[in-house]
Amino acid sequence: MSDFLTEPDPAAVARQAGAFDHHAPEFTPDLAHAVHHRLQDERPIARTDAHGGLVLLSRYADVRQALKDHRRFTSGSGVFCPRAPGTPYFAPLEYDPPLHTAYRDLMRPPFTAAAVRALRPKVDRLVAELVSPVAEAGEGDLVKDIAVPLPLAALSLAVGFSEEAQSRIRALTRNTWERMPKDSHPDGFWPAFAELFDQEIRRARRHPGDDYLSALVRADFQGRPVTDEELHVMLVAFAIAGHETTMNALSHLMWNLARQPDLYDRLRARPHLVPHAVEETLRMWPPVDHGSRLTQGDTAMGGEVIPAGSRVLLLTGAANHDPRVFDDPCAFRLDRDRPQRHLSFGFGIHFCIGAHLARAELESVLMELLRHPPLTLREPAVRRYENGRHVGFDRLLIRAPAPNQRRAPG
Repeated sequence: MSDFLTEPDPAAVARQAGAFDHHAPEFTPDLAHAVHHRLQDERPIARTDAHGGLVLLSRYADVRQALKDHRRFTSGSGVFCPRAPGTPYFAPLEYDPPLHTAYRDLMRPPFTAAAVRALRPKVDRLVAELVSPVAEAGEGDLVKDIAVPLPLAALSLAVGFSEEAQSRIRALTRNTWERMPKDSHPDGFWPAFAELFDQEIRRARRHPGDDYLSALVRADFQGRPVTDEELHVMLVAFAIAGHETTMNALSHLMWNLARQPDLYDRLRARPHLVPHAVEETLRMWPPVDHGSRLTQGDTAMGGEVIPAGSRVLLLTGAANHDPRVFDDPCAFRLDRDRPQRHLSFGFGIHFCIGAHLARAELESVLMELLRHPPLTLREPAVRRYENGRHVGFDRLLIRAPAPNQRRAPG
């Protein structure tokens, strides 16, 4: 176990390793970390009766293979488990080809490497506007002040969401994750999102600008105009995935930096390692702990046969800590070979569309923080799950060190 994690109750580890349930009240990120290692060692292809029966894959090679083999491990029946029946699927992740390909081609343009490079100066300005006041004041909440507003603002730059949409997306997302696993119908969360998207669609159609949303609402989809329902399943993916995962990754990046004052010195001395620090953060603390797939036909893996129609959980958090792939996997290391091998952005045809933008935001925040004296945590931080799979913090209260402990920017 890394000193970044609290030691969980051994009885809870044994209980969850034997009867895994990612929605159990006791299932915290720290407990999950220990359970993942137990499963990797003892039951790399495990089964649980929870939520109608699940197969669990915890080793890197198995998770990567399932992500790669989108024909046998399909996404078309959704990746969230459990979910309220009737919840719309998120494009393109919850679609199989050819619909997946059509959606992805339509959604990808604002997130290409070239598009993000063009956007980077604006992202850097956003970052400075958010980070500098907190760093100069020497106090604040890194989640509320930086990790929440930055991805939403960057998403607006890339896609064209209005300020009103930015102000509502976070609350609507929290409500969705709270209700989706347990409600019997999406009425408790989806209509509010649909209403917001309808407002954004009407605005983009009536008052078009040069933003991507204005082009998207007028796009052709498979040879015909895109419908409002199709726009909804794309916009919900932009809105939720575009901010939630980056928010959680940013929180872990800043949390780790605040816990390791010497990391400031190492990165200031070797700024070329900033991208390595970003990738190691993503590996160590993936913002999405797992996804799920459904098997098409009986599937052989690891000497076992997974029956057709099985719901399979791909434990990304476990795969990223597999000692068969990563030396000293529970340690944060800037010298790790091939740091991008982690699976936090997925693999194969469902590799995260927004990876370039997320990396740009993370690198920009880290570079900006390095321009200021180190910040330290004012109280112990608590990691938690949303929807049993998104790992983050509710708050990260910080303070500046005492004057005689400050390190001048290098």
